[in-house]
Amino acid sequence: MLALPLLLSSLTGQASEYTIGFGTPSKGSIMNANGAIVWTYSDTGTVGNFGYSEDADALYFYLSPSDVAESSLTLTSAQTFSGTIKSVSVTCDNAYGLELKAYVGQTELGELVYNQKTMDYGITQLSYGMLSEPLSLKFIASPQSATNGASVSGLRSVTVYIDDAVVPLENDKTVAFDPSELSSADLSNYSYRGILFTLDGSNDDGFEDEDGEGVIYIGSLLTDAAVDNVNNAVKNHSYSPGDGGYAIDFAGGITMMVSKGKGFIKIEAENESDFAFHVKVGDNAPVQISSTTRKWLSVPYDVNEDTYVYIYMVEKASAVRAGTRIGRRATAHGKIYYAKCTGSVDLPGDVNGNGIVDLNDVNAIVDYIMGAPPVVFNLTLADVNGDGTVNVADLVKVIQIVKEHTIAE
Repeated sequence: MLALPLLLSSLTGQASEYTIGFGTPSKGSIMNANGAIVWTYSDTGTVGNFGYSEDADALYFYLSPSDVAESSLTLTSAQTFSGTIKSVSVTCDNAYGLELKAYVGQTELGELVYNQKTMDYGITQLSYGMLSEPLSLKFIASPQSATNGASVSGLRSVTVYIDDAVVPLENDKTVAFDPSELSSADLSNYSYRGILFTLDGSNDDGFEDEDGEGVIYIGSLLTDAAVDNVNNAVKNHSYSPGDGGYAIDFAGGITMMVSKGKGFIKIEAENESDFAFHVKVGDNAPVQISSTTRKWLSVPYDVNEDTYVYIYMVEKASAVRAGTRIGRRATAHGKIYYAKCTGSVDLPGDVNGNGIVDLNDVNAIVDYIMGAPPVVFNLTLADVNGDGTVNVADLVKVIQIVKEHTIAE
């Protein structure tokens, strides 16, 4: 194994500590005792005495800068991480005149400070979403810092503490809310299968077991401006999902994450007529979805990196509150039965492009066959059987897809 995750206690129950040790260097890579690559390395300037001691179980190297240039050694982990870095520590025996910095890709996390008593380098309480990238450690020896020579001896391990309260959902896998797991959970700051709940019980948010089917109730109302502030705070690393401050500012919300690429976020939900769900994908403007009957609702996404998704409830601008009751909770305005993400954007039969094959697509194909095609109509996806013509045969297949979709979901 490249890393041994040690599950630690936290508010979310989803914190991990990853420790990666060093093995024999060979051709730009470092292997563990089992022969698996755990790090790759590159260097600039003069790096001498680069080797491995089995007795000490440590990596040795010596950086020797010239009078005008610095030397550096960069180690990049083969392990990739998802979540938020909380701390990084590097264990070594001795260090003289070195700078040590940690990076995610080209983004500098910060300078690690050496503790001479413990002989560790470390950054603590660091908030930065790694979002499925490797960790790099760069050792730098500059002429200015090398008055007594520059070296590091006995580099033993790197430990990364990751808060993985929110991780990208697996594509096309429906998340059901298991009553056996959630009935007694405190959902004010709770991570469940990569989804973070920061619900507010005082507003009648929470979980119900309805005949063995888990349902998330939302009674809290948030504003788009408030959620913008939450998103900006995460971007600025003021806090991250799973932190106490985040739970307070996004009380009444659900946080998910989608992987880099295109797809759809889907929830099977229903809400009162005067209210709606808003789904905000990263920096994008929120999308409003709503249904007064239970059905799958869908929001498209197209992102260049793994991205947080914020789901929350708002009051419609035209709302006239006649009553507030949905299901078993007296003041809840909406409820969610299932959630999922899909990386597929070309679903056969999805002629209106909303990520779901449903009766709307059936009606659209009927209109097309009758000579009155809708404004939004994907001919390629309507031709389900691929014979080059959209006709009754395709309509029958789409109706079957809708039936199978309803049963499967």
